[in-house]
Amino acid sequence: MAEVNKQDKSNKKDKNSGKELVKKERKETVKKAAANKPAANKPNRIESARTYIRGVMNELKKVHWPNRRETAIYTSVVVVSVVFVGVLIWVFDALLGAVMGVLIK
Repeated sequence: MAEVNKQDKSNKKDKNSGKELVKKERKETVKKAAANKPAANKPNRIESARTYIRGVMNELKKVHWPNRRETAIYTSVVVVSVVFVGVLIWVFDALLGAVMGVLIK
């Protein structure tokens, strides 16, 4: 029985080494094929740039651009928000400064 197990293990090793050899040969074949590719299949830089610019222009056509009124409203909301947060920070700074002044004395 022990001899049968040893033979099974050796058969498995032989099968695995054969698989590894096939994988290694495939990798080498793929590398050789990639190295032998003609340079004509590579994209031209100018064509790539043109394609990119066309894509950007198509996407910009889909953008919703705000009109003058919407822009004024959005700007005023941002300005009011910034002023509010600035005042809030100033108040907390003054309060904490007063508390720290009392604690340090």
